[in-house]
Amino acid sequence: MVLTLPAVFVVIAGPVIGFLIDRFGRKPIYVFSLLLGGLGGSMAYFMYDLDAILITRALVGVSIAGSLTATNALIADYFDGQQRSKFMGLNAAAAGLAGVIFLPLGGFLADVNWRSAFLAYIPLVILFPIALFAIKEPVYHQTESDPITSHRLRISTVLAFIFSSIFISHFAFVTIPIYVADFMVTLLNTSGIVVGLIGAVASLFSFIGGILFEKIARKTPYQWMTMSNLFLFALGFMSLGFASAWFLVLFGYMTVAFCMGLNNATLTTWLAKEASVHTRGRANGLFVTLMSIGPFAASFVFAPIVTRMGYSAAFILSGILTLIMGLVGFSIKDHSKG
Repeated sequence: MVLTLPAVFVVIAGPVIGFLIDRFGRKPIYVFSLLLGGLGGSMAYFMYDLDAILITRALVGVSIAGSLTATNALIADYFDGQQRSKFMGLNAAAAGLAGVIFLPLGGFLADVNWRSAFLAYIPLVILFPIALFAIKEPVYHQTESDPITSHRLRISTVLAFIFSSIFISHFAFVTIPIYVADFMVTLLNTSGIVVGLIGAVASLFSFIGGILFEKIARKTPYQWMTMSNLFLFALGFMSLGFASAWFLVLFGYMTVAFCMGLNNATLTTWLAKEASVHTRGRANGLFVTLMSIGPFAASFVFAPIVTRMGYSAAFILSGILTLIMGLVGFSIKDHSKG
């Protein structure tokens, strides 16, 4: 519950926060989310009551929903065209790089004392005053070509595909952090240290995916990037599912990690183009909600599958789902690119 409760509250808070961002602006929600996450997350270090710790975890979930939604909306507001693609790619790359830094840091702190891992939230408190002065709220001007109907979030076929893709990709991807460590230990009889090092390398591949996004987006429509990425996801998951040696394990793991960095950058940038400036908060709130529902729902689906058929079955099912989602992309008529 301590681990998964934030995801539950991301799901609950995402749509509400999206509405608040469109109603009151990006900056207030963003800076408040930083403070809430920093204080809420680190306060658990001083608590000994489980119920109190769970409350702080709920606050962290609300903070994640607010910061992710506001960040995506702000990037879409500040930048356009190639600049937006470049910054969205950097944003996704930073997430991969954070995994390289904070996952080992969390493990180190947990070895010192399990409560110490909560201190990893303190940097958010430091970022709060910086964001308070550095972030500027975008100014919008209503024109005759900007009718009131543009304030309504309408789910087109393109938006439906974007939302479905982010759900399926994160639904499938959760099999990696949950099962891949035990899978490698069982299959290859490797040590925990080696598993951790491979995880760090995988995070670097996610970083590379984000960095390369802008270069790929110059010539490739978002629709084809998303479809190709989903097919690569399927290849990576299938490689893991049928792996019997190191090569296939490493190839599958690194392929899926690379795809995740590229996938998040592609879908957030495509969403920024499709959602109007007046609906970006709600669109990104729904986007973040579906991103979190995926891993939460996956725990109920994959656990019985792994119990009955083993880890390989979970990876193969993930490959099938991402392959089907990629094929669905052929029915979408959109050729926009960065």
